[in-house]
Amino acid sequence: MPHLVIEYAHKLEDKVSISALVSAAQEALSQTGLFAPHTIKTRALPYHHFIAGEKGGCFVHAEVRLLEGRNEQEREAVSSAVFNCLCQFADGVPAVTVEVREMDPGCYSKRLPF
Repeated sequence: MPHLVIEYAHKLEDKVSISALVSAAQEALSQTGLFAPHTIKTRALPYHHFIAGEKGGCFVHAEVRLLEGRNEQEREAVSSAVFNCLCQFADGVPAVTVEVREMDPGCYSKRLPF
């Protein structure tokens, strides 16, 4: 069920294989053992217009959305796994960040074929 949304500076596409990054991040989240692999949804969104610091450098930011109920240790493991993966792909990128958010299950709706 987790959603992993990777936002990045568009100009990184010249240096980083975004499809490989998405695959690696999906695998990193799966390797935590906290989720069934078929439930993880990973996607990447490029940003063409942004300001990242005074020099307008590149950035990679990931948001992991989870339903409520994971303890702090599990959320930290998720954050660490995704962060380490992003850092491997974004070598030289000055701003790499990860945020884990809990979703309210009463406000989350889904329809799945599986």
